[in-house]
Formats: sequence, structure tokens, C-alpha cells
Amino acid sequence: MIKALFLDVDGTIISIKTKKIPQSAVEAVRRIRKAGVKVFICTSRASQFLSNVKGFEYDGVVALTGAHCIDSEGVTIQSSPMDYGDIAAAITDVERSGRPFVVLTADKVYIQDPYSPEVTDFFATGGLTVDEVTGVESGIPDFLSTDDPVGLAKELGVLQVTGFFPSGTENDRFLSLMPHSHSERWNERFVDIVGNGISKGNGIDVMAARFGFDISETMGVGDGANDIPMIRHAGIGVAMGNASDIVKQSAVFVTGEVDEDGLATAIEKYIL
Repeated sequence: MIKALFLDVDGTIISIKTKKIPQSAVEAVRRIRKAGVKVFICTSRASQFLSNVKGFEYDGVVALTGAHCIDSEGVTIQSSPMDYGDIAAAITDVERSGRPFVVLTADKVYIQDPYSPEVTDFFATGGLTVDEVTGVESGIPDFLSTDDPVGLAKELGVLQVTGFFPSGTENDRFLSLMPHSHSERWNERFVDIVGNGISKGNGIDVMAARFGFDISETMGVGDGANDIPMIRHAGIGVAMGNASDIVKQSAVFVTGEVDEDGLATAIEKYIL
């Protein structure tokens, strides 16, 4: 019996094409919550990036690829900062290059060049604009001027960073600066980076401990490569029809696409 459902946002709850939530998904989730099933958003987004998920009912959020787990009231259950040395090296490198960059903490979104085409595209992918996000700070913390970059990183408590470069040489070079971190890419144009040991799968464990259900009683649904740890870890892993082949191969069941009521279909099959 499924007691908890974990859902990716972009391409799972929200259509990549229309930037809207299918009504069938809203209704299916409402029905299972009435039946006592817990529903959790499980996303690489920060909690501040969920303004266009209003009206969709849920009991908590596994945000920032598992680095920040909160309840439905926004109260932190667990927060997992990145390695301070990694952050100091990464932000120093970005400051020297001047490239667009996003630094995410529990309550702040620091953006290097917030209205650059890359950042605009980053938010548009999720159906948002930078002006719709709370806690935004224009510019990133100044690591070049401090005498204690590691201390500044510790003070900030960075949970995730996002860089704007495709996979390949530059991606590998940047990650080499951060030996205690790894990338969770779901879009070829940008990459989310979190601490080692952090993933959406890890977020399931945090919520299971907090709300008192077993991993075997969970279902995870997603479409991106960063959803694979969630899909593999959940009791039942489901890939959306719009997912890539590698994601589909990780799942027990492949449902329809987000625009073809795929989420509602999976909920009907395994929960209702």
C-alpha cells in the first residue's frame, strides 16, 4: 500500500509546453490526500520557486535536489549545506569569469546577472520570471575581497548552486573545483550542483523518518536524469512518457506524458 507520493515538478506536475498543471493531476492528488496518502514535491527548485504550483496540494517539499526538506508550512525539517571549501573555490572562479551563476541558501537566491539571457531562460523553463521569486539578491557574495573565503561560505550555508554551461569540458573543469560535490543535470543548458550524498532519493529518507512511513510504501514519479535516484529508491518508481530513455529504464512503470494525463494515470494504477 502506498502511503507517500513523491513528485518532480517540471515535466511531471507542470507541463513543459503549457507551463500549467493538468487538471487531472490536481484532482487525482486531491483524492489520494483525502484518503490519507502524503504527497511531497521533490524538485531541484528552491521553495521560493513554487509560486506557480499554487492550488496543487502537498504535505512537504524536498527542495534543492534533496538539500532542503521542509513541511507544508515552510518549516525546515533538514538542511544540508555544501562543503565550504567547494563553495569558496566555485564562487571565486565565477567572480573572476563574470559568468551568470545562481547561489541558493535556505532563504536567499543570489544571482550573478539576474536579467541575463541564460538566467531568464532558466526561470522561463519552469514558467517563472526572476521577479516572481522571493529572496532574490542581485549579485553573488564577494569572495574575491574577503580574507576568509571558507568562513564566508560557512556563514552563507549554501545548499545548491546552478551554473550555465552544457555538459562537457567546462562542466568537468568546474566540477573539478568542487571535489565534495556532484552535478544533477536535468537540462542541457544549465546544471544544478549539490553536496555529495545529497539527492532526491535522500530526500525520501528524510521525509520517511519525519512522517513515519517505510520506503517500500512510497512512489516516486519524474522525468529528468536528476529524478533517477528518487525513482530507483522509491518502493515504486514511475517515469513520465516524456522522460528520456535512461530515466525510463530506471522505472518500474512508464506512464503517459505530462500533457496526456500521465501523472493521473500512474496514480490511478498504483494508488487509487
